[in-house]
Amino acid sequence: MLDRTVYWLFRLAIVLARPLPLRLGYWFAERVALLCYLVIFPRQRKALNANLAHVLRSNDARFVDSVARRSFRNFGKYVIDFIHFPVITREEVKRRLQFDQWDELNACMSSGRGVIIATIHFGNWDLGAAALAAYGYPLHAIAERFAYERMNELVQGSRAKLGMHVIGHDRMGPTVFKALRRGECLAMLVDVASSEETGLRVDFFGAPALVSPAAARIALRTGAWVVPAVVLRGPTDDVVIRAIIDTGLRDFAPTGNEDNDVRELMRLTMASLERTIRKYPDQWFIFRRLWNNPAAAPASSSALAGEA
Repeated sequence: MLDRTVYWLFRLAIVLARPLPLRLGYWFAERVALLCYLVIFPRQRKALNANLAHVLRSNDARFVDSVARRSFRNFGKYVIDFIHFPVITREEVKRRLQFDQWDELNACMSSGRGVIIATIHFGNWDLGAAALAAYGYPLHAIAERFAYERMNELVQGSRAKLGMHVIGHDRMGPTVFKALRRGECLAMLVDVASSEETGLRVDFFGAPALVSPAAARIALRTGAWVVPAVVLRGPTDDVVIRAIIDTGLRDFAPTGNEDNDVRELMRLTMASLERTIRKYPDQWFIFRRLWNNPAAAPASSSALAGEA
């Protein structure tokens, strides 16, 4: 029932918001997102607050709630961007994205080893993938499949129109390996695992968190490089969105023990992404509980309030 409700809310948002100027769409989206936060999605609200309390190391419920509200509002802006994807031009994608690490990215691409872009539900991750496609990089994106088929077709169809080759996370196979061996890009979300059986618990913000190890496993089997990346929303609505990549994991040297290597490569990947989340916790959209046993919060969060 919830999946169907989300689908029709999204369809309604398309009808109402797509004709609007982007700024006005953002304005409405923030207010609808706040309503969703307070009334429509209590389970997701509780999960987000629990996750942010751990990230912020705060037991101040009001402070954590203020950051969670900003996260929902930013997610509302992401939805507006997504609504515009089917009608946005490649030139507009290029104009909106600021990226100054082309040399580093091209060095990875020119190796011929293939590049796995390991990212999270943060900022505007789809725009980053769209930008790579707009600039002519051969990009394949692993996408989580929605339980409600009509929602899945709507979302994945929008991504495909941006130039991505979308692959369902349940259909990974020879296509992925062949693409990487041709030296192409594969984009994957790593902060959500589909189940305890397929996920891997690694240290993340000081406690074991369940993440997807697929990026590390594929990298070790193909020789591809794992490149953690985020797409950060600008400080104002009319400012370009900035992409950041970390090519430091190219120095990772496998030991030959696959299980240990997967765990270590994922630990390094999450440590890289952790640094950005610490700076911009309100741009991380994690609506499922990530930690079973979160680290203890300090007695007071007053000092942390200035850092978030």
